Amino acid sequence: MRPKPRETKLAAKKNRILNELFRGGGCSRFDLARRLNINAAMVGTYVGDFLRECVLLEGESSPTRRGRTPVPLQLNPDHGCFLGLDFEALRARAVLCDFAGNPLCREEIPFRSHLARKTVLQRIVDLSRQLAGRADRPLLSVGVAAPGQVDCLGGRVLHYGLLPDFDDVPLLQHFQQAFDVPVFVEDNIRAVAYGELLRGAGRGRHNFLCLAVRSGVGLGIVISGKLYAGAGSFAGEIGYTVFPSGDGPQAMTDLISATGFVEDTLRLLRSRQGEAKRQALLDKADDLSLGDIIAAAEAGDELLQDRLELLGTHLGMVTANLANLFSPETIILAGEVPSCCERVSRKMERTFRKFTLPQILEVTSLQTGSLGSFAGALGVAYLGFARLHPEDETTLVDQRNNHHETACVAEPVRATP
Repeated sequence: MRPKPRETKLAAKKNRILNELFRGGGCSRFDLARRLNINAAMVGTYVGDFLRECVLLEGESSPTRRGRTPVPLQLNPDHGCFLGLDFEALRARAVLCDFAGNPLCREEIPFRSHLARKTVLQRIVDLSRQLAGRADRPLLSVGVAAPGQVDCLGGRVLHYGLLPDFDDVPLLQHFQQAFDVPVFVEDNIRAVAYGELLRGAGRGRHNFLCLAVRSGVGLGIVISGKLYAGAGSFAGEIGYTVFPSGDGPQAMTDLISATGFVEDTLRLLRSRQGEAKRQALLDKADDLSLGDIIAAAEAGDELLQDRLELLGTHLGMVTANLANLFSPETIILAGEVPSCCERVSRKMERTFRKFTLPQILEVTSLQTGSLGSFAGALGVAYLGFARLHPEDETTLVDQRNNHHETACVAEPVRATP
Protein backbone atom coordinates (compact mmCIF):
# COMPACT_ATOMS: atom_id res chain seq x y z
CA MET A 1 0.00 0.00 0.00
CA ARG A 2 1.34 3.40 -0.99
CA PRO A 3 1.56 6.07 1.76
CA LYS A 4 -1.30 8.57 1.77
CA PRO A 5 -0.55 12.32 1.71
CA ARG A 6 -2.13 12.91 5.13
CA GLU A 7 -0.21 10.02 6.70
CA THR A 8 3.01 11.37 5.23
CA LYS A 9 2.39 14.87 6.61
CA LEU A 10 1.68 13.52 10.08
CA ALA A 11 4.77 11.29 10.01
CA ALA A 12 6.89 14.28 8.98
CA LYS A 13 5.54 16.30 11.92
CA LYS A 14 6.35 13.48 14.34
CA ASN A 15 9.87 13.30 12.96
CA ARG A 16 10.26 17.05 13.31
CA ILE A 17 9.65 16.67 17.04
CA LEU A 18 12.36 14.02 17.36
CA ASN A 19 14.85 16.00 15.29
CA GLU A 20 14.21 19.16 17.31
CA LEU A 21 15.00 17.27 20.51
CA PHE A 22 18.10 15.75 18.89
CA ARG A 23 19.35 19.16 17.76
CA GLY A 24 18.40 21.25 20.75
CA GLY A 25 18.31 18.88 23.71
CA GLY A 26 15.50 18.54 26.21
CA CYS A 27 12.53 20.89 26.33
CA SER A 28 8.84 20.94 27.24
CA ARG A 29 5.79 20.15 25.11
CA PHE A 30 4.97 23.86 25.05
CA ASP A 31 8.44 24.77 23.77
CA LEU A 32 8.22 22.11 21.06
CA ALA A 33 4.87 23.43 19.85
CA ARG A 34 6.19 26.99 19.80
CA ARG A 35 9.48 26.20 18.06
CA LEU A 36 7.94 23.95 15.42
CA ASN A 37 4.68 25.89 14.98
CA ILE A 38 2.66 22.71 15.53
CA ASN A 39 -0.66 22.59 17.38
CA ALA A 40 0.01 21.99 21.10
CA ALA A 41 -2.65 19.27 21.33
CA MET A 42 -1.07 17.44 18.39
CA VAL A 43 2.36 17.70 20.01
CA GLY A 44 0.88 16.25 23.20
CA THR A 45 -0.59 13.31 21.28
CA TYR A 46 2.68 12.54 19.50
CA VAL A 47 4.69 12.87 22.69
CA GLY A 48 2.33 10.41 24.36
CA ASP A 49 3.00 7.92 21.56
CA PHE A 50 6.76 8.39 21.90
CA LEU A 51 6.61 7.93 25.68
CA ARG A 52 4.70 4.65 25.33
CA GLU A 53 7.24 3.47 22.74
CA CYS A 54 10.11 4.45 25.10
CA VAL A 55 11.52 6.77 22.44
CA LEU A 56 11.27 9.72 24.85
CA LEU A 57 11.79 10.12 28.57
CA GLU A 58 9.87 12.52 30.77
CA GLY A 59 11.45 14.43 33.63
CA GLU A 60 9.77 15.79 36.73
CA SER A 61 8.14 19.15 37.14
CA SER A 62 9.49 21.27 39.98
CA PRO A 63 7.46 23.76 42.05
CA THR A 64 8.00 27.52 41.71
CA ARG A 65 6.30 30.61 43.16
CA ARG A 66 4.03 30.74 40.12
CA GLY A 67 3.14 27.06 40.08
CA ARG A 68 5.04 24.18 38.57
CA THR A 69 7.59 24.26 35.77
CA PRO A 70 6.76 22.54 32.45
CA VAL A 71 7.68 18.85 32.35
CA PRO A 72 10.96 18.44 30.43
CA LEU A 73 11.23 15.86 27.63
CA GLN A 74 14.34 14.25 26.22
CA LEU A 75 15.31 11.46 23.86
CA ASN A 76 15.83 8.10 25.52
CA PRO A 77 19.58 7.45 25.06
CA ASP A 78 19.04 3.70 25.54
CA HIS A 79 16.56 3.41 22.65
CA GLY A 80 19.37 2.63 20.19
CA CYS A 81 22.71 3.79 18.85
CA PHE A 82 24.33 5.04 15.64
CA LEU A 83 27.75 4.16 14.25
CA GLY A 84 29.77 6.72 12.28
CA LEU A 85 33.00 5.95 10.40
CA ASP A 86 35.24 8.58 8.78
CA PHE A 87 38.35 7.60 6.82
CA GLU A 88 41.01 9.26 4.67
CA ALA A 89 44.50 8.50 3.37
CA LEU A 90 46.25 8.68 6.74
CA ARG A 91 43.75 7.21 9.20
CA ALA A 92 40.24 6.04 10.04
CA ARG A 93 38.07 7.13 12.96
CA ALA A 94 34.86 5.61 14.25
CA VAL A 95 32.40 6.63 16.94
CA LEU A 96 29.33 5.06 18.49
CA CYS A 97 26.61 7.50 19.66
CA ASP A 98 23.52 6.79 21.72
CA PHE A 99 20.01 7.72 20.57
CA ALA A 100 20.43 11.25 21.96
CA GLY A 101 23.72 11.77 20.09
CA ASN A 102 26.06 11.36 23.05
CA PRO A 103 29.32 9.54 22.19
CA LEU A 104 29.57 6.12 23.84
CA CYS A 105 33.01 5.16 22.53
CA ARG A 106 35.44 6.14 19.80
CA GLU A 107 38.50 4.68 18.14
CA GLU A 108 41.19 5.82 15.69
CA ILE A 109 43.61 3.72 13.64
CA PRO A 110 46.49 5.00 11.47
CA PHE A 111 47.21 3.84 7.92
CA ARG A 112 50.70 3.09 6.67
CA SER A 113 51.74 4.60 3.36
CA HIS A 114 50.50 2.94 0.16
CA LEU A 115 48.09 0.47 1.76
CA ALA A 116 46.36 -1.74 -0.80
CA ARG A 117 42.69 -1.11 -1.51
CA LYS A 118 41.66 -4.50 -0.12
CA THR A 119 43.55 -3.84 3.11
CA VAL A 120 41.96 -0.41 3.61
CA LEU A 121 38.47 -1.83 3.11
CA GLN A 122 39.13 -4.69 5.51
CA ARG A 123 40.54 -2.38 8.18
CA ILE A 124 37.64 0.10 8.10
CA VAL A 125 35.05 -2.69 8.20
CA ASP A 126 36.91 -4.36 11.09
CA LEU A 127 37.09 -1.06 12.98
CA SER A 128 33.35 -0.54 12.52
CA ARG A 129 32.58 -4.07 13.68
CA GLN A 130 34.81 -3.60 16.70
CA LEU A 131 32.89 -0.54 17.87
CA ALA A 132 29.51 -2.06 17.03
CA GLY A 133 30.48 -5.01 19.22
CA ARG A 134 30.68 -2.67 22.21
CA ALA A 135 27.06 -1.53 21.82
CA ASP A 136 24.80 -2.35 24.77
CA ARG A 137 21.68 -1.22 22.90
CA PRO A 138 20.28 -1.85 19.38
CA LEU A 139 22.43 -0.58 16.48
CA LEU A 140 20.11 1.48 14.25
CA SER A 141 22.36 2.53 11.35
CA VAL A 142 25.92 2.70 10.04
CA GLY A 143 27.12 5.85 8.31
CA VAL A 144 30.35 5.93 6.29
CA ALA A 145 32.00 9.31 5.63
CA ALA A 146 34.09 8.69 2.51
CA PRO A 147 36.89 10.74 0.90
CA GLY A 148 37.39 11.78 -2.71
CA GLN A 149 34.68 11.99 -5.35
CA VAL A 150 31.73 10.22 -3.76
CA ASP A 151 28.54 8.96 -5.38
CA CYS A 152 26.42 9.15 -2.24
CA LEU A 153 23.28 7.70 -3.81
CA GLY A 154 25.14 4.72 -5.26
CA GLY A 155 27.35 4.36 -2.19
CA ARG A 156 30.59 4.39 -4.20
CA VAL A 157 33.89 6.25 -4.16
CA LEU A 158 34.39 7.18 -7.81
CA HIS A 159 37.97 8.37 -7.37
CA TYR A 160 40.34 9.06 -4.50
CA GLY A 161 43.88 9.76 -5.60
CA LEU A 162 45.49 9.62 -2.15
CA LEU A 163 44.97 5.85 -1.77
CA PRO A 164 46.27 3.35 -4.36
CA ASP A 165 43.71 1.95 -6.80
CA PHE A 166 40.83 3.64 -4.98
CA ASP A 167 38.56 4.09 -8.00
CA ASP A 168 34.97 2.86 -8.33
CA VAL A 169 34.95 1.40 -4.82
CA PRO A 170 31.55 -0.09 -3.80
CA LEU A 171 31.69 1.00 -0.16
CA LEU A 172 27.99 0.53 0.47
CA GLN A 173 28.14 -3.06 -0.70
CA HIS A 174 31.10 -3.89 1.54
CA PHE A 175 29.40 -2.51 4.64
CA GLN A 176 26.01 -4.02 3.83
CA GLN A 177 27.69 -7.42 3.79
CA ALA A 178 29.07 -6.75 7.27
CA PHE A 179 25.95 -5.27 8.94
CA ASP A 180 22.26 -6.14 8.95
CA VAL A 181 21.12 -2.57 9.68
CA PRO A 182 20.66 0.37 7.27
CA VAL A 183 23.98 1.60 5.84
CA PHE A 184 24.61 4.84 3.94
CA VAL A 185 27.60 6.67 2.46
CA GLU A 186 28.21 10.43 2.68
CA ASP A 187 30.98 12.78 1.57
CA ASN A 188 33.37 13.04 4.51
CA ILE A 189 33.71 16.83 4.56
CA ARG A 190 29.96 17.25 4.31
CA ALA A 191 29.75 15.00 7.36
CA VAL A 192 32.22 17.27 9.18
CA ALA A 193 30.06 20.30 8.31
CA TYR A 194 26.91 18.54 9.53
CA GLY A 195 28.53 17.70 12.83
CA GLU A 196 29.62 21.30 13.34
CA LEU A 197 26.13 22.49 12.33
CA LEU A 198 24.34 20.35 14.89
CA ARG A 199 26.68 20.38 17.86
CA GLY A 200 29.80 22.33 17.03
CA ALA A 201 31.00 25.76 15.99
CA GLY A 202 28.16 26.12 13.46
CA ARG A 203 25.36 25.60 15.97
CA GLY A 204 22.83 28.41 15.71
CA ARG A 205 24.31 29.68 12.43
CA HIS A 206 22.43 29.60 9.14
CA ASN A 207 25.06 30.33 6.49
CA PHE A 208 28.61 29.11 6.92
CA LEU A 209 31.40 27.17 5.25
CA CYS A 210 33.46 24.36 6.70
CA LEU A 211 36.93 24.13 5.16
CA ALA A 212 38.57 20.84 6.11
CA VAL A 213 42.29 20.55 5.38
CA ARG A 214 43.80 17.23 6.40
CA SER A 215 45.17 14.49 4.09
CA GLY A 216 42.95 16.05 1.42
CA VAL A 217 40.96 19.28 1.09
CA GLY A 218 37.18 19.64 1.02
CA LEU A 219 34.45 22.20 1.61
CA GLY A 220 31.15 21.76 3.42
CA ILE A 221 28.52 24.37 2.53
CA VAL A 222 25.59 25.26 4.78
CA ILE A 223 22.93 27.60 3.34
CA SER A 224 19.83 28.61 5.29
CA GLY A 225 20.66 26.04 7.95
CA LYS A 226 20.87 23.11 5.53
CA LEU A 227 23.72 21.25 3.87
CA TYR A 228 24.16 22.19 0.23
CA ALA A 229 25.16 19.20 -1.92
CA GLY A 230 24.74 20.64 -5.41
CA ALA A 231 23.67 18.86 -8.60
CA GLY A 232 24.72 15.23 -8.40
CA SER A 233 25.79 15.78 -4.76
CA PHE A 234 29.32 16.84 -5.77
CA ALA A 235 29.46 20.38 -4.35
CA GLY A 236 32.47 21.34 -2.26
CA GLU A 237 35.26 19.61 -4.21
CA ILE A 238 37.58 22.56 -3.62
CA GLY A 239 40.62 20.28 -3.53
CA TYR A 240 40.36 19.92 -7.30
CA THR A 241 40.35 23.66 -7.99
CA VAL A 242 43.47 25.01 -9.68
CA PHE A 243 45.73 27.43 -7.83
CA PRO A 244 48.65 29.44 -9.30
CA SER A 245 52.11 28.67 -7.94
CA GLY A 246 55.74 29.20 -8.85
CA ASP A 247 55.80 25.82 -10.61
CA GLY A 248 52.66 26.54 -12.63
CA PRO A 249 49.02 25.68 -11.90
CA GLN A 250 48.54 23.16 -9.09
CA ALA A 251 45.50 21.55 -7.55
CA MET A 252 44.56 22.86 -4.12
CA THR A 253 45.13 19.44 -2.55
CA ASP A 254 48.74 19.41 -3.76
CA LEU A 255 49.42 22.81 -2.20
CA ILE A 256 47.73 22.89 1.19
CA SER A 257 46.74 19.37 2.26
CA ALA A 258 48.95 17.56 4.76
CA THR A 259 49.78 14.93 2.13
CA GLY A 260 50.51 17.39 -0.66
CA PHE A 261 52.52 19.77 1.52
CA VAL A 262 54.69 16.97 2.95
CA GLU A 263 55.33 15.44 -0.48
CA ASP A 264 56.25 18.82 -1.95
CA THR A 265 58.56 19.56 0.99
CA LEU A 266 60.22 16.15 0.65
CA ARG A 267 60.94 16.83 -3.03
CA LEU A 268 62.54 20.13 -2.05
CA LEU A 269 64.70 18.45 0.61
CA ARG A 270 65.84 15.78 -1.85
CA SER A 271 66.97 18.49 -4.24
CA ARG A 272 69.31 19.68 -1.46
CA GLN A 273 70.66 16.34 -0.28
CA GLY A 274 74.12 17.74 0.37
CA GLU A 275 72.86 19.48 3.52
CA ALA A 276 73.59 17.01 6.35
CA LYS A 277 71.39 18.75 8.94
CA ARG A 278 68.26 17.54 7.11
CA GLN A 279 69.39 13.94 6.61
CA ALA A 280 67.21 12.72 9.48
CA LEU A 281 64.16 14.07 7.67
CA LEU A 282 65.24 12.51 4.37
CA ASP A 283 65.75 9.16 6.06
CA LYS A 284 62.07 9.10 7.01
CA ALA A 285 61.19 9.15 3.29
CA ASP A 286 57.48 8.29 2.87
CA ASP A 287 57.02 8.28 6.65
CA LEU A 288 57.84 11.99 6.89
CA SER A 289 54.96 13.85 8.57
CA LEU A 290 53.74 17.40 8.95
CA GLY A 291 54.73 17.19 12.62
CA ASP A 292 58.32 16.33 11.66
CA ILE A 293 58.53 19.42 9.45
CA ILE A 294 57.10 21.65 12.18
CA ALA A 295 59.55 20.27 14.76
CA ALA A 296 62.52 20.95 12.46
CA ALA A 297 61.26 24.48 11.74
CA GLU A 298 60.85 25.22 15.44
CA ALA A 299 64.40 23.93 15.98
CA GLY A 300 65.64 26.70 13.67
CA ASP A 301 65.51 25.34 10.10
CA GLU A 302 64.87 28.54 8.13
CA LEU A 303 64.01 26.72 4.90
CA LEU A 304 61.21 24.83 6.62
CA GLN A 305 60.09 27.97 8.44
CA ASP A 306 59.64 29.59 5.03
CA ARG A 307 57.74 26.53 3.82
CA LEU A 308 55.29 26.84 6.72
CA GLU A 309 54.90 30.57 6.09
CA LEU A 310 54.01 29.75 2.48
CA LEU A 311 51.49 27.16 3.65
CA GLY A 312 49.85 29.80 5.86
CA THR A 313 49.78 32.24 2.94
CA HIS A 314 48.05 29.72 0.69
CA LEU A 315 45.49 28.89 3.39
CA GLY A 316 44.81 32.61 3.88
CA MET A 317 44.27 33.11 0.15
CA VAL A 318 41.87 30.18 -0.03
CA THR A 319 39.80 31.41 2.92
CA ALA A 320 39.78 34.98 1.54
CA ASN A 321 38.56 33.73 -1.84
CA LEU A 322 35.80 31.75 -0.14
CA ALA A 323 34.77 34.71 2.00
CA ASN A 324 34.58 37.02 -1.02
CA LEU A 325 32.61 34.42 -2.97
CA PHE A 326 30.05 33.39 -0.32
CA SER A 327 30.07 36.15 2.33
CA PRO A 328 29.30 33.56 5.05
CA GLU A 329 28.78 34.22 8.74
CA THR A 330 31.94 32.25 9.44
CA ILE A 331 34.41 29.84 7.87
CA ILE A 332 34.92 26.91 10.21
CA LEU A 333 38.39 25.40 9.91
CA ALA A 334 38.65 21.65 10.41
CA GLY A 335 41.48 19.16 10.05
CA GLU A 336 45.01 19.23 11.40
CA VAL A 337 46.59 21.62 8.90
CA PRO A 338 45.06 25.08 9.67
CA SER A 339 45.90 24.78 13.37
CA CYS A 340 49.09 22.73 13.02
CA CYS A 341 51.30 25.47 14.50
CA GLU A 342 51.22 29.16 15.41
CA ARG A 343 53.38 30.12 12.42
CA VAL A 344 50.84 28.73 9.95
CA SER A 345 47.71 30.00 11.71
CA ARG A 346 49.15 33.49 12.23
CA LYS A 347 50.15 33.83 8.57
CA MET A 348 46.80 32.46 7.43
CA GLU A 349 44.88 35.02 9.50
CA ARG A 350 46.98 37.92 8.23
CA THR A 351 46.60 36.87 4.60
CA PHE A 352 42.87 36.31 5.06
CA ARG A 353 42.43 39.84 6.40
CA LYS A 354 44.61 41.30 3.65
CA PHE A 355 42.64 39.85 0.72
CA THR A 356 39.07 39.77 2.07
CA LEU A 357 36.86 42.74 1.19
CA PRO A 358 36.48 45.14 4.17
CA GLN A 359 32.68 44.92 4.05
CA ILE A 360 32.84 41.12 4.21
CA LEU A 361 35.39 41.20 7.03
CA GLU A 362 32.74 42.95 9.12
CA VAL A 363 30.45 39.90 8.91
CA THR A 364 32.78 36.95 8.25
CA SER A 365 35.36 35.43 10.57
CA LEU A 366 37.63 32.39 10.71
CA GLN A 367 36.80 29.94 13.47
CA THR A 368 38.32 26.63 14.50
CA GLY A 369 35.87 23.73 14.57
CA SER A 370 34.91 22.59 18.06
CA LEU A 371 34.33 18.87 17.45
CA GLY A 372 37.99 18.06 16.89
CA SER A 373 39.39 15.20 14.87
CA PHE A 374 36.25 13.05 15.22
CA ALA A 375 33.97 15.67 13.61
CA GLY A 376 33.40 13.58 10.47
CA ALA A 377 32.61 10.40 12.38
CA LEU A 378 30.25 12.28 14.71
CA GLY A 379 28.60 14.10 11.81
CA VAL A 380 27.84 10.93 9.87
CA ALA A 381 26.52 9.29 13.06
CA TYR A 382 24.21 12.29 13.55
CA LEU A 383 23.10 11.92 9.93
CA GLY A 384 22.02 8.40 10.83
CA PHE A 385 19.41 9.86 13.18
CA ALA A 386 18.19 12.32 10.53
CA ARG A 387 17.91 9.58 7.90
CA LEU A 388 16.03 7.31 10.28
CA HIS A 389 13.56 10.15 11.05
CA PRO A 390 13.34 12.29 7.87
CA GLU A 391 11.48 15.57 8.12
CA ASP A 392 11.06 15.91 4.36
CA GLU A 393 7.81 14.45 3.02
CA THR A 394 9.35 13.44 -0.31
CA THR A 395 12.04 11.47 1.48
CA LEU A 396 9.40 9.76 3.62
CA VAL A 397 7.42 8.72 0.54
CA ASP A 398 10.56 7.39 -1.17
CA GLN A 399 11.56 5.41 1.92
CA ARG A 400 8.14 3.84 2.29
CA ASN A 401 7.89 3.03 -1.41
CA ASN A 402 11.32 1.40 -1.34
CA HIS A 403 10.34 -0.59 1.73
CA HIS A 404 7.13 -1.71 0.02
CA GLU A 405 8.97 -2.74 -3.16
CA THR A 406 11.60 -4.63 -1.16
CA ALA A 407 8.90 -6.44 0.79
CA CYS A 408 7.16 -7.40 -2.46
CA VAL A 409 10.37 -8.88 -3.82
CA ALA A 410 11.18 -10.71 -0.59
CA GLU A 411 7.65 -11.95 0.04
CA PRO A 412 5.92 -12.51 -3.34
CA VAL A 413 2.16 -12.91 -3.26
CA ARG A 414 1.14 -16.43 -4.24
CA ALA A 415 -2.28 -17.44 -5.52
CA THR A 416 -4.30 -19.75 -3.28
CA PRO A 417 -4.56 -23.20 -4.90
